[in-house]
This record gives sequence, structure tokens and C-alpha cells, in this order.
Amino acid sequence: MTEYHLSAGALTFRYLPAEARLELIDAERHERLLLFPPNTAPLLPAAAERCQPPVVELREQELLFTTHTAAGLRVETKIRSCGDHFALSSSWLPIADYELTELPLFPAGTRLGLYQLVNFRNRHHTDQVWPELPLGFGECRTDTYSGDWQFAPHPTALLLTKNRTQLFVGADSAPVGGYGFYFQCHEYTLDRWILHYGDPGCGLELKAGTAFTTPTFRLFLRRGESAFDAYTAFGRLLVREGLIPDPTAKPRFAWHRDGVYCTWNDQCARTQSLPPADLQAQAALAESEQPFLKVLDEAFVRRAAALIRHERLPLNTILLDDGWQIARGHWEPHPERFPDLRRLVDDLHRDGFRVVVWWNWAEILPEAESSLVPAHLLAGGRRNRHGRLMRDYSKPETQQEYLIPLFRRLFSSEPGCFDLDGVKTDFLADKVHPELPPADPAWRGEENYFRRVSELFLRELRRHKPDGVHIGCAGNYFLAHTIDLNRTYDVANSNPREHGNRARMLRATTPGTPVVMDMHVPRENLRDYLRQARAMDASVHVGQLFLIRDDLFSPFEPMTEADYRLLRDEL
Repeated sequence: MTEYHLSAGALTFRYLPAEARLELIDAERHERLLLFPPNTAPLLPAAAERCQPPVVELREQELLFTTHTAAGLRVETKIRSCGDHFALSSSWLPIADYELTELPLFPAGTRLGLYQLVNFRNRHHTDQVWPELPLGFGECRTDTYSGDWQFAPHPTALLLTKNRTQLFVGADSAPVGGYGFYFQCHEYTLDRWILHYGDPGCGLELKAGTAFTTPTFRLFLRRGESAFDAYTAFGRLLVREGLIPDPTAKPRFAWHRDGVYCTWNDQCARTQSLPPADLQAQAALAESEQPFLKVLDEAFVRRAAALIRHERLPLNTILLDDGWQIARGHWEPHPERFPDLRRLVDDLHRDGFRVVVWWNWAEILPEAESSLVPAHLLAGGRRNRHGRLMRDYSKPETQQEYLIPLFRRLFSSEPGCFDLDGVKTDFLADKVHPELPPADPAWRGEENYFRRVSELFLRELRRHKPDGVHIGCAGNYFLAHTIDLNRTYDVANSNPREHGNRARMLRATTPGTPVVMDMHVPRENLRDYLRQARAMDASVHVGQLFLIRDDLFSPFEPMTEADYRLLRDEL
């Protein structure tokens, strides 16, 4: 029987009719990378539901697999050659209503002819941005859902490696209804590689007679490059095919990359208390356990501005971090700490500063719940898995009655508004859950919801401040056009390489978006950190003007003239 061959770049899909088996081959090295179980194909429902082997056809630049399942689905899977890569997608026509809880990318039992898995994660206390995940030793398990609270949302993409050969697999859109890849294998055998849509009862409802098309997944091979290069290549593919906006077309404003003083490190130093490095642990702290919030006030900010001018530091933006507001979720200036925020902003503007505030669209602390409008809440006011209420930004009333007036008050120069210059977003991970679907189904899915809400608030920011800045912290292709400056996130030790490799990860996954090195904590390695930022053409957020310590074991002490001279010389 005739074999079917379909090639794209160095990859070839080969279908063997005698064995009813599909395999993926590195055609240049004549090495088998994926070996599928008999009578299976990509993007088919779970094995237990199938009642017929697929019918396979080779068309021009396309392999087509057609099957019917016991659950009443007619499924067509297409493997399309796009020249230098493959595009995989599947269309389902339910005969009866069907709840989709997981979409298998490849079927269980697929053999993996590669050695390791790369899953970009942002981790503390190491400069390696992904863990070592061997495919053949015991169980290998990972996911791209943002449960680690770092750089959310992670893109739905994974990289399998074999020496200097890399097989990249990624979704070419922010999956509507999807909540991340989940991967598990043992001894080079796949147990599951799925796009998660929610546990039973919380999945994606497919209506009888209404066609459903899966996201399209792109596969390509790279050789002799780093993992950063492979992720960068995917971003270029997305730009080339018009799947994400061209980063060169996005307006950029020079002041976004000026030096920034962020109040956070000094807030912590003044209270001699450091929050946990783990962001989930930070978020779980009660307000009474966060003294670093209460020290941020107008006098603090005015003193910082005076010190910047006196020491002639090249810091042109002041970022008011967490603590300027009444509580997370109640985004009004604290009446005691900032009784006249507009006057403060006007004074700082006259002195040549821009003023940015820390903001979070997802986090609502119990102290803020009295300010909520029930009609604006997600899922009828049910609490998320962290016990918190959330606003549903997919609702027109939440947009019209809450977010649009809030951003007018924050950024407009009209009387009664604060005339601020931008926001730093933070603490956004693991807040978009399948068990709490938004009112508008088109907003369902983690990456998809993040994209839509980010586009919404950036549009409202720019309505009032055409050059306003969004300082984000996300390595995601589908958010690149919504982020003006991408920060490397908190580093809990003195290792500048953490910042450097995080910067590489951000550049690989948010094409064209400038990176800012987030705050370095002690004197130790501070010069190396500043020089690394300059070498990488990254801007810098300075976190302390008042107090600093030599290393992680030293007490905080007042900054000295030598400290200020270092900042002047190296920034």
C-alpha cells in the first residue's frame, strides 16, 4: 500500500496505511520524532470515544483525517504544509450537545523520539527560566497554565529538544475557552498532551449542529539554536502571517524608557519587613500583615522627588507602587495617605516628572468589597478558587459603569481627575478560571480574557493620555501589542542573571516590546546589574533612594553619596 508523505521544512509527516499509523520524521537526520498509535491522529477526541478508525486522504499540501465518534461528533483533522512549518487544526460537528473538557493535541500512547521538554517559566532564586524536564526518566509533568503566578498568562506553547534539534509546538491564537496546555509522559510515551477547557461541568459547551473549530497549532523544527531563538521564531511567524500586530507599527514614546523610581523596595526597607518571594504567599497576606503598604504617603513621594533632584539622578518617572489606593480593588487614593493626589501629581509634573501607579484589574481584597456593584461581578458573585470576588469585564455594564469612568478619573486632566501618566499591572496570574466563565462566551479562556481586558484598558488609558504607558509583566505573544514596557519581575536575591534571562524570555515571547530590568535589591552585584541592563539595551527601575543593604544578610542602612554616584554613572 502507498505511503503518504507531507513535508514542511525539515519535517515530514508519513502515514503508513499497512499499519494505520502516522509518524513525524526529521527528514534531514532520518530520525523519528513522533510515533502515533494505530488508527489515531492529532486533535481527535479522547480515545475511549472513538468508534471508527480515521479515513485518511492526501490532498495538495494537506493530510486529512476523518472520523466519527460514539459521542456523536464528526471530526476532520487537517495537517497542512505551510512551507517551513505545519499547521494542525480540527473541525467538529456535534450531532448532539457536547461538553468539551480537554482537547488532545496528540493521542495518549504517542511515542516521543526526543529527550527533553522546555516550558518557559519565570522562577525565583535561579537564572534558569525553565526547569529540566527529561522525557524518558520516570514521569514528566508540566503545564502552561499560570498557576505559578509568574508572567501570566503563559503562551500555549512547548518545545521538545533532542541534542541541538528543537521541535516547537504552539497555538497561533489566544485560545477561546482554553486554559493552558497540560503535558504528562513517562519513558518517552505520552500520557496526555491536552488543551484544558475545564473539568466536567465547567467545560466548553458545543451545541448540536454548530460546527466547532479548534485552535490551529504550528509545528516547526529548529537546529543549532537556543530555546530563546525557537520562541522568537514563533513570534516572527505570527507577525509574518498577520496573526499578531506588527510590533514595528506600534507607536513608541521615548519617555517610557526613561529611568524610573519605583517606591516598593523603599517601602519594604522602611518597615524592615520583606514580603514573601512567592507571589501567592504575598497575595494571601491580610492587610494587617503588610506594613509596607502603610508607609507610602504624600510626604514619602515628595521626599523622593526632592532627593532625585538634589542628587541629579536620571530618574524621570515616579511609580507609586501598591499602597497608594484604599485597597486592591478600590482604586481611589487613600484619603489619609494621599488626601490630594491631583495636587501632588501637578507638582511633580511641574518638576518634570511623570507619575505612574500600580494597578490590578483582577485582585479585590475583602477591604474593597463594600465598594463593589453586584451587577459588575463575575459569575453572579461567586468567589474564585482563592476566595476572592472578581469583576466581569466582558459585561458592557462593567465597562461603561466602572472601568471607563475609573480610567477617566485616573488619567484625564479634567477637574476632579488625577492626570496620571500610566499603570503598572501586577499580581494577575491564576485569576481566570474555567469554573467562573465570563458572561460573554467570546471572552472565555485565560489568554483570551487577558488579551481582551488588556486591549480594553489600554484603549481607555490612551483615550485620555495618548502617550500613556502600560508597564506589564507578561511573556505572551498575544499581549505584546498591549504592553509598552515589559518588566523582568521581582528578583528575590542579588543574581543579575535572573534579570538577564527573564529579559531574554520576555523578548522571545512579546515581539518588539522593550524590556525593563526590575528592581535590584542589595548593593551586592548592583554595578553588574546596571551594566547588564545597558548591554542589553534595557531600561531600569530603581527601587531604593533612602535605604539599602550590602547583601541579603545585612541590615538596611541609609544610602550614601557613593550609592548615588553609582546610579549617576551607570544609569
